[in-house]
Amino acid sequence: MDRQLRARIEAFVRPLYQDLDGVSRFDDVERIAAIARRLYVPRDPADIREFELLLLFHRLGKWLDRVGNLSRTLLVIRDLSEEELRRTAASARRLEEPVTHAERAVAAAELIDNAGVRGLTERFAHARREGSSMMDVLRAAMSDVAVPDWLPPHAEEWLHARREARREVCKKLLEELALEDFGG
Repeated sequence: MDRQLRARIEAFVRPLYQDLDGVSRFDDVERIAAIARRLYVPRDPADIREFELLLLFHRLGKWLDRVGNLSRTLLVIRDLSEEELRRTAASARRLEEPVTHAERAVAAAELIDNAGVRGLTERFAHARREGSSMMDVLRAAMSDVAVPDWLPPHAEEWLHARREARREVCKKLLEELALEDFGG
C-alpha cells in the first residue's frame, strides 16, 4: 500500500478511534500494528494491502458492517473497493478464531500487547471503572496462561516473555500487599 493511500485511510479512521472522553485509542492500533508487522511479513502487494487494511480497521469491531459505514468509507477513500472492505470486515470479525496468516498476526499482536506490564496497567484502569478490586486483577493476571492453538511459535515465545514480566510485577504487588516486601 502506498504511503499516500495509507495516510488518507489513517486520517479517515483516526477520529473513529476517539473515546467518549476525548482520548484517542489510535496509539493502541499503532502499537498492535508494530507487533503484528514483526510476526508477519506479506509477500505480494495484494497481501500487503489486505494486511494494512486489517491493521487500520481491526479495532473498530463491526463498524464497517453497520449500515452506511462501508459506503461512507468508499465515498471518502475512492481507491478502496467494496469487496476489499468487506474482506477486511470479515477478517476483523474472525480475530477471535483467525484463519489467515494476517489474521493470526493481528490476533497474536493483540494478545502480546495485553499480556505484559502495560496490559496489566490497563487492566487496573478498567477495574477501577468497573468496580473490581486490585486483587481481582492480580488473580486474573496470574491465572492467564492459555495459549491458543493458532498462535505461531515465534509469537508464543513473545507472549510467554510478556506474561512472565507481568507475573513478576504481580508478585511484587502481592508481596507489598502482604507486607512481605521488607524484612525489618
